[in-house]
Amino acid sequence: MCSSGRRPDPGGKAAAGPSEQRAAKRSARRRREAPKKNKKNLKKDIMRIYSFLLFFGLSWLFGACSSENVNESPQQSYDIPAIDQLSQMIAKSPKDASLYADRSRAFWEAELYKEAELDAEKALALDSSKIEYYAVLADAYFDNQHSLSAIKVLEKAIDRFPQAVPLYLKLAEMQNIVKQYQEGMLVLDKLEKIQPSQPDALYLRGSMLRDMGDTLKALESFQATVEQDADYLDAYMQLAILGDKIDAPYTVSYIDNVLRIDSTYEDALLLKAQYYHFRSKYEEAEAAYEQGILRQPMSPNLNYNLALMYLEQGDQAAKQTEKAQDFFNKALRHFDNATKFDPQFANAYYYKGLAAERLGKKEMALQEYENALRMEVFLRIIEPSTVEAAIARLRI
Repeated sequence: MCSSGRRPDPGGKAAAGPSEQRAAKRSARRRREAPKKNKKNLKKDIMRIYSFLLFFGLSWLFGACSSENVNESPQQSYDIPAIDQLSQMIAKSPKDASLYADRSRAFWEAELYKEAELDAEKALALDSSKIEYYAVLADAYFDNQHSLSAIKVLEKAIDRFPQAVPLYLKLAEMQNIVKQYQEGMLVLDKLEKIQPSQPDALYLRGSMLRDMGDTLKALESFQATVEQDADYLDAYMQLAILGDKIDAPYTVSYIDNVLRIDSTYEDALLLKAQYYHFRSKYEEAEAAYEQGILRQPMSPNLNYNLALMYLEQGDQAAKQTEKAQDFFNKALRHFDNATKFDPQFANAYYYKGLAAERLGKKEMALQEYENALRMEVFLRIIEPSTVEAAIARLRI
């Protein structure tokens, strides 16, 4: 029996193959990465919080700190044009807070988080009246594994700017990532009083409810999101994923809404095909897979899952030799595409070997099994012992 294939996960992302592009560090609406947790980082975080509180206490009492009282960012060349250009501008205008904020963002993009922290701190020291600088500093702290400091920055900023909606959203988002669900809900409750039915807030609430295991309330929140914003792609995707999970009849309509907004969105293309596939609606599934491949022709996921379906159908038609052989040939072709588009897709090599074996192509099957075993570190679901047994079977 074939595995169920790759599916989009509840966070709205497809399960990625080993050599696929890793997800962007920050999506258009949501950030996904979770901070590391260990005692060493926690100790550093607590010390940073104390420093932060002292810094802001003095800043708000006496005004912005002078440049001598804050960390100076390095001025050396980084061989990164955006950063080096900003460094040259800073050298000419060392009191321009916006330049430090911009360079902090550039450091963040380059994953130089310590440098990003230093520049964000400098920007705030020069001008603590800009709401966006607090967000820049929180991002730098958070992505440098100082999540507690990031949260404290935003809490203090909200105290100073109680009407700043983006601060509430960023704070709730970070609390969701570190699983402070109750605290995040309280932040969203406060935001609801300031700006009722704010779409991003509704989406965040749905995400928290989903992660807390309350599927029905999460669905209600995601539904409320699309009622406020008919083009909120992520919310439609969540409605589709959760709807599929509970076998809701409206699932496909939500997937179609995602594709209305972005007709090439691979997660939605795959989910629609799998919706039919896993319910044994093979004609509809085949059409959906083919449509997906037409829009994403180099997708290893879509090719792999279509091949799995053909392999499954071939096994079911085993007594009808000609029909079964046709399915196995189609499976082999699409497994080959999957490995071509993702050369480290170990599972696809294994199933390509299985399809070749079904066709009586033993040498090809043995080669593909050996390819899979060489990449056993990338095997998912399939145990290396299963691959070894297949190899041993052919060598008898």
